[in-house]
Amino acid sequence: MNTTQLECFVSLASTLNFAKTAEQVYLTQPAVTKEIQSLESELSAKLFIRTTRSVSLTDVGRQFLPEANSILNSYYHAKDWIASFHSKSKNTLRIGYKDSHNLPFIQAVLSEIKGDFERLIPTFSLDQPDTNLNRLVHGQVDVVIGMKDSKFKDDSIDFKLLHYDGFLVAFSKNHPVVKLAKKNKLTEISQEMLWDYPQVVHIPPYLLKNIFSKGSHVIPVNEKLDNVLCSFASEVYALVKADFGFAFVPEHLAIPDKELIFYPFKETRRAPYGIYYRKESLEAEESAVARFLEKAEELFFALRSMRLQISRIAVAKSTTIAT
Repeated sequence: MNTTQLECFVSLASTLNFAKTAEQVYLTQPAVTKEIQSLESELSAKLFIRTTRSVSLTDVGRQFLPEANSILNSYYHAKDWIASFHSKSKNTLRIGYKDSHNLPFIQAVLSEIKGDFERLIPTFSLDQPDTNLNRLVHGQVDVVIGMKDSKFKDDSIDFKLLHYDGFLVAFSKNHPVVKLAKKNKLTEISQEMLWDYPQVVHIPPYLLKNIFSKGSHVIPVNEKLDNVLCSFASEVYALVKADFGFAFVPEHLAIPDKELIFYPFKETRRAPYGIYYRKESLEAEESAVARFLEKAEELFFALRSMRLQISRIAVAKSTTIAT
């Protein structure tokens, strides 16, 4: 397997047109066909269904596409890193994160440390935590932001704790529980108030099988109702706003929104939230990773306090309006 094969595959998966792919990868159309056939032969699998009128991905092709993109990204990142290896003024910082709602926090940290380096080049890896941790172990990212994984063990990796994170409950403004909370001037929500209402469940796919197959839930879920499963906070908030249900949201992802009301969850469980990094990355002088960790610790508490304060104000206002 080589990069030419992968580039042809990724391009053809996008264009579904051999002529357009040939233009994109600067090869002739027969050459593109040869590269695709060679890759299929090497993998012992058909990646495309080709007829005289159309081209489409097979099931294997669709599943292989993310892997092909990942391989190419790693290759070109390594190539760029090696090319700039002797440039001492350049500091790359490769950041793995799980959800786009982490970006305001990441942005705040980068804004603070940018001036400490002549050339700071951040890159991002948006993916599930287990995938990004694997990249960290193999040197493909420098830090991974998220919840601590109790099953992850590697002597070369350390974890900087930022906070023991709990859950807030997110509602649309017209949710029946919100009306009840306003009526009774409540400042937090208990499990018994939620049990009869559908839920938008926010949990990473790689945890679903382990959690639900054992009947052990990080958050309470009434499985007799029509609940919806989501992977990312942006999906959760969209469905909560559309009145598909309430949602438990980790505190670090509870970004204030005028269409939502957040209440503290009375029976919340807490888990470590922080940043994974390679121990060796702190050995270099003026390490970008070291500065990122240092500033992240400072800013996290300020941003968290601001979020919780805004949440309290929103709850207080909604209760006042109700009276």
